[in-house]
Amino acid sequence: MARRRLPEPIISRMAAPVALEVEVDSARNLIEGGAPVLDVRDAAEREKVRIAGSLWIPISELSERWRDLPQAGTLLVQCAAGSRSFRATKFLREKGLVATSMIGGISEWEAHRLPTLKGPDPGPGPDREGSSAGPS
Repeated sequence: MARRRLPEPIISRMAAPVALEVEVDSARNLIEGGAPVLDVRDAAEREKVRIAGSLWIPISELSERWRDLPQAGTLLVQCAAGSRSFRATKFLREKGLVATSMIGGISEWEAHRLPTLKGPDPGPGPDREGSSAGPS
């Protein structure tokens, strides 16, 4: 009887091993090292508070727009408390991207008194703090 070969695990296809989730301090280190941040919250949540320079694709649009994201390097995914970013990270990994979810989301980021922006997102462009990952 022939042995059935099991499918190759997704993790082995990833460019570099990276944790599925990281604490806020590790997330800050990733950002300081140049990792883009993907915010998967909705517009109203993002307007209240966001990480400067973060990309934005609401989780409801991620399955259609994930190709708009940077395909190289590690992508840090965040939401309000970590649940949606965890789901988004798993989805992005299935698509072959290297992604990690920030444990506790923007709530934990704020609890550590790390810098944020508040108010309407000005969108992409020169001298702008926020950006979109492509057309909405």
